[in-house]
Amino acid sequence: MGELGLPVGDVLERRRLRMDALQQKLLKEIEEKDRIIAELTEKVKENSAYRNQIEGRINRTAKDAVFLDLFSNPEYQMALYQELFPEDTEIQPSELRLFRVDRVLTNHPYNDLGLLAREKLIVLAEAESEWSENIIYRLAAYYFDTMWIFADRKSMNVHHKMKIDLLDVEAYVIYPGKDKIDQDMISLREVFFEGVDGKPDFTAKIIHGDYKGGIIAEYMGYCRVYDEQRAALKDDPSPEKWIAATIDECIKRGFLVQYLTEHRTEVEKVMLEMYSPKYVDDAERKTETIMKEIGFARRCGVPDEQIKQELIREHNMTPTYAQRCLDYKPSANTVMAL
Repeated sequence: MGELGLPVGDVLERRRLRMDALQQKLLKEIEEKDRIIAELTEKVKENSAYRNQIEGRINRTAKDAVFLDLFSNPEYQMALYQELFPEDTEIQPSELRLFRVDRVLTNHPYNDLGLLAREKLIVLAEAESEWSENIIYRLAAYYFDTMWIFADRKSMNVHHKMKIDLLDVEAYVIYPGKDKIDQDMISLREVFFEGVDGKPDFTAKIIHGDYKGGIIAEYMGYCRVYDEQRAALKDDPSPEKWIAATIDECIKRGFLVQYLTEHRTEVEKVMLEMYSPKYVDDAERKTETIMKEIGFARRCGVPDEQIKQELIREHNMTPTYAQRCLDYKPSANTVMAL
């Protein structure tokens, strides 16, 4: 007789059943752990992809910080002006003044600046790593934002019948990227209104390619070195290393030597502060969400025309912009978080 006076065969059967139940329980726990591990693994992959996706934007803001800091310095403002307007030999440093616009609505640190030289406004923007014709809209918006502030400061009433005084303006785009640009000017009318007469216009000169010059060429060299060092040290999680490597290599190659040598601590600090996901704005996140929605809908077999109507309805898009989202193809080096 076994435990509790039961026959040995019954006792063994009970033990077998308990073992089977315990084994089933353990198998379920293992399956649940495997499911959780798989889910976490996918999230890690997704987060890694998303980090790669936003890396360019974060890096861009770090470069923007140097762009703004460099040309906020009166010495380099003067060098910039003399390079753009060599014929003006009478300009004095005291006649140049930085004119920044705070973008309250977008809350984004755009790399655009205005330099007021006497009664002329020089609007300057650095294009991103990939060329985008939207740059001309940014420049035009910056100019009119500036004029609104300027009119208010000068007590000019834009609602009165008296005509206000607009500042003379010249706009420039600095494009240090690798995309080949076969034009030296860009026009708002040409880009957005197909050059139709009577449509509003705003033009800017494009500085790109093998531009030869002083402070601008050196800044473009800095941008190229920056991209090289980020690519070389892409697996290193420490931003301090590639920031230091960028500065060292620029000094070695003769790019912005005086600025980077004299202000090295401040440059490192401002670049490090800008290397943060908090500067990745909501608008770009929303765009990527929309692109993922399009990709998912297509994988589910939804026709593009139906997707387009959903974009118009759900995101309040114009039909033209919805179609551009459908037609958009990211460059080969763009990582999408699917």
